[in-house]
Amino acid sequence: MKKIQVTYAANAGSTAEVAQVIPEELGKNSARKEENMIQEKDISKQIGAGEGRTISMTARAVSARVGWVRNWPRWAPYAAVAWSLIYAAMGLYWAVSGRSAPGLVSSVGGPMAGQFGPIVAWIIVIIEGIPAAVMGIFMLRGVRNLRPLFITAGVLLAVILLLLMTDLNLLVMIAYIPLVIFKLFTGADVSLYVQQLTQYGWSIAHQLLCLVGGFLWLAATVSYARRSADACLNCGRQDGPEGWTSPGKAARWGRIAVFVAMVVPVFYAATRYAWVLGIPWGMTEEHWRQGQQSGNWISGLFLATVGLVGAVLMLGLVQRWGERFPRWMIGLSGRCVPIALAVVTASIVSVLLVVTGISILSAYNQMAIAAAAIGEDIWIVAGPTFFFPVWGASLAVATLGYYYRRRGPCGVCGRGAAS
Repeated sequence: MKKIQVTYAANAGSTAEVAQVIPEELGKNSARKEENMIQEKDISKQIGAGEGRTISMTARAVSARVGWVRNWPRWAPYAAVAWSLIYAAMGLYWAVSGRSAPGLVSSVGGPMAGQFGPIVAWIIVIIEGIPAAVMGIFMLRGVRNLRPLFITAGVLLAVILLLLMTDLNLLVMIAYIPLVIFKLFTGADVSLYVQQLTQYGWSIAHQLLCLVGGFLWLAATVSYARRSADACLNCGRQDGPEGWTSPGKAARWGRIAVFVAMVVPVFYAATRYAWVLGIPWGMTEEHWRQGQQSGNWISGLFLATVGLVGAVLMLGLVQRWGERFPRWMIGLSGRCVPIALAVVTASIVSVLLVVTGISILSAYNQMAIAAAAIGEDIWIVAGPTFFFPVWGASLAVATLGYYYRRRGPCGVCGRGAAS
């Protein structure tokens, strides 16, 4: 193998030494491609071993070329460890002050971690702190003996933070922001939203923190899996065919996922539009009139419209206008849609949809009793929301397909087919 390494001496005035070992035999790829692969491997080893005095010139070049967003496999593991240390400090404060983590109490529709009881909630808070940080440090050092354990634990940490530490209030508060802005411009009353924000403020802040931590730990685990498998740290590819991740195959299964995901918001919107149009679908005439007088159906109409807009935007994951901004977007017309813009946004929405569905399903018994008491059909009124996990999971799969379809050849290792 060919190895190029520049080692800076400890003293500032010393000069660099360059050692080159020329291989006896080149691989199937071109010399330039193999050199990029080896340099990438050097970067991974240097980052994993924490060699502060050994800096690869290639690492600097890659960082300058791909930017901090695409460079996430390098900084995400450090950010995940830092997040766990901060969360451990917050957990210590809650323990000393006799408080519990905001929102982690047993309540209908609340975070699943709280519904399992305070003991389970505290165990999760403790695990996400110091133990997670220690594991992250071992992952950064490139320890491979426990690779399957670390990868499994990293995924579990991410799943717990994303799905068990959040609830439907997070999606509701975010979804209503455009409506609140509209009401502010028109002078309408927004006191109910402010009241809800005041009531759930700390819980929402804690959920946002867990959402960030979940994505950081997911990214850190992917980075470790690539590094420990000697794959390209930048794209995750190895030698050989791409298989199901190739652009052509990703386009096919991604298209199926988009069509599956679109069914739920269309069904949800149909029920809400029916109520606005005066059709008491799934409820008594009396209850429909009460909802009309209180303005509930207008709020439902807004959420239904947001869902339909989301369904249309999902088509962008498999349509050309999802790769280049359409002509009517002044200032952006014809420009490439940044992959990160679509992937990050869709990933967050997919998690929120799954969480919302889980929260609603966990409260099914209470909702069914309340619906029966006022003459509602639970499967018409709340039925569409029961399938939000399907919507979210399908959107996540479609987003992954979009990423694989558009990423193209790697700028570091040279592997991959053109999109």
